[in-house]
Amino acid sequence: MYVCVCNAVTERQVRATVAAGAVTLSDLSFELGVASCCGCCAETASQYLPGGCSAAEQEACAAARPGSDATHGFPLPVVVIAEAA
Repeated sequence: MYVCVCNAVTERQVRATVAAGAVTLSDLSFELGVASCCGCCAETASQYLPGGCSAAEQEACAAARPGSDATHGFPLPVVVIAEAA
């Protein structure tokens, strides 16, 4: 199963990274790119961590969701599609 669709990260990869010592969402993000794009996978990925989400990580998960003002500290790009002449 894919945990992070944006970066094509599977459940198996997340489990292996946790088994190798990842203990925070930041660790998973650094190693795999989880929650570094749209943020929709942050909560799910955190469930694989020892102890799940901490209170601070739950806040970070909520802030990373689309529509949040805090999405990775920068605005999402605006794509303009022009009609062909």
